[in-house]
Amino acid sequence: MNIFGWIDTRTARLTDLNRCLKTFDITTQNRIRHFMSQTGHESGLGKWTVELASGQAYEGRKDLGNIQPGDGPRFGGAGYLQMTGRSNYQRFANYVGDQNVMQDCHYVASKYAWKSAGFWRYNAGMNALCDHGASVETITRRVNGGTNELTDRQAKYTKACGIF
Repeated sequence: MNIFGWIDTRTARLTDLNRCLKTFDITTQNRIRHFMSQTGHESGLGKWTVELASGQAYEGRKDLGNIQPGDGPRFGGAGYLQMTGRSNYQRFANYVGDQNVMQDCHYVASKYAWKSAGFWRYNAGMNALCDHGASVETITRRVNGGTNELTDRQAKYTKACGIF
């Protein structure tokens, strides 16, 4: 039974999730709660592994490393946490030893949906934030750069508290 509401609960996806949790030390209740609620929001509980927006809003964003024409759409959100930007993609490609990551968001989404989420989260210092009792709003600001759909993220976190 899928009590959290996640859409893709195939054995292979759950194995990837468990591997991700272990690899990136998402092992405490609070870390798991925040991770599952944020990935749940960003991916529509696993429905989307590529950002719904075109990525055009990221075009020319030097803070994301998007310095070449077409980088915005090419390196738009991918994976369950919607990793974004040429710089993040390159760091991830180096980490996994797969330069095909630099193809585009569709490659990352199909091959590394959980791993890209865990990688970005770990490198963004989320474990420390969770360990210091960060609120859903604080975590959301780090993940999203603002408080986009904070009510839904809070509801998912509250649900996660009843499960994890």
